[in-house]
Amino acid sequence: MSAIPLESRWAVVNRQWGLCFRCMMKGTEWHHRRGRSVVDAHTHCPCNGVLLCHTCHAWAHRNPEAAQDDGLIVLRSVKEPALVNLHGFDGWWAIDCAGQSYALERPRK
Repeated sequence: MSAIPLESRWAVVNRQWGLCFRCMMKGTEWHHRRGRSVVDAHTHCPCNGVLLCHTCHAWAHRNPEAAQDDGLIVLRSVKEPALVNLHGFDGWWAIDCAGQSYALERPRK
């Protein structure tokens, strides 16, 4: 398994100001929204990564259905993780491959 490129790590950390996407505490762990075993152009892309604290990262893996409802887990069949919005501490967000985020009034279906 290849390491997450530094550019992707920095894009995600900067996008979230170093905070956990779910609880806004200090973010310490990169979470792959779509399993890292899916190897393609989005494996380590900022659209597939989200910064979480250890507690929220563990929660996402222990509660995959709830995490999927919030966009923290993306199905393997989804070709572009950016198409799945994220629900965090302060509402719904769209994210892109460049590491940008966009607040949404409601999630895309």
